[in-house]
Amino acid sequence: MREISVYEAKTQLSKYIALLEKGQEKEIVILKNGKRVAKLVPSISDSFVRLGAGLLVSEAKPFTLKDPAYDTETLFGYK
Repeated sequence: MREISVYEAKTQLSKYIALLEKGQEKEIVILKNGKRVAKLVPSISDSFVRLGAGLLVSEAKPFTLKDPAYDTETLFGYK
């Protein structure tokens, strides 16, 4: 994890985005007056969709309640 100032983020944003794209950094924290105010992280894969509360669902297979993989017994342990 790298920490940078707001000014550094503003003037060298392309550099930090390239580091994230290449996987050389997992996250970059932006500081304002020494306090953490933001975080740059790599984008999630395009094959996933973010739902509320940070849940990720694959777009590869649509979710249906009729799907045996999502039946109540599998999900909750009862019928």
